[in-house]
Amino acid sequence: MLIESTMYVNMRILDMLNRGAAITGSTRTCLIKILMQRVMKENRKLIMSHSRIKYQERDLKENWHRLHIVMSEYEYEYYLDMRKFFKMSVSFILAYAVMRFLDELLKGNKVTDNYYYKNYVFIKKSINKVICWQIYWGYPEKLAVY
Repeated sequence: MLIESTMYVNMRILDMLNRGAAITGSTRTCLIKILMQRVMKENRKLIMSHSRIKYQERDLKENWHRLHIVMSEYEYEYYLDMRKFFKMSVSFILAYAVMRFLDELLKGNKVTDNYYYKNYVFIKKSINKVICWQIYWGYPEKLAVY
C-alpha cells in the first residue's frame, strides 16, 4: 500500500534536493528515501528522550515549499518512528539529512533504488495485559524473547 504525505522544506533545501536529483539522474523521492535511511544509520547519536519535538527554524512564508511524497507503509512507519525517537519533525530530519549527507552522496554520483526497509520490523506483544513493542532497525542475530 502506498501512502501520500507532505513535508515542508525550506527553498534552500528544495534547491539542494533538485540539484542532487539532476546530478544523480534519480528522482527527488528516491534521493529523499536514501537520505532518510542514511540518517537512520546515525541513530545512536540522534536518539533523544524526555524532550519536545524540534522543528525547523522559522522563516518567511515564501521561503517554504510543501513537498508531496509517496511512500510505502513501511517507510511511513519508519519515518514516524524516527520522529518519535529523534524528537524531530520528519521535515526537520529531512533537512538535517540534506545538510549532513547530500554532498557525501553526490561525491559517489551513484544512487541506487533498492528496497531500503526490508529489515525494519515491529512486533506487538502482550505480557500480563501490558502491551510491549519491539522495534528493529536492522536484522538482529537473535530476536529477544519475553
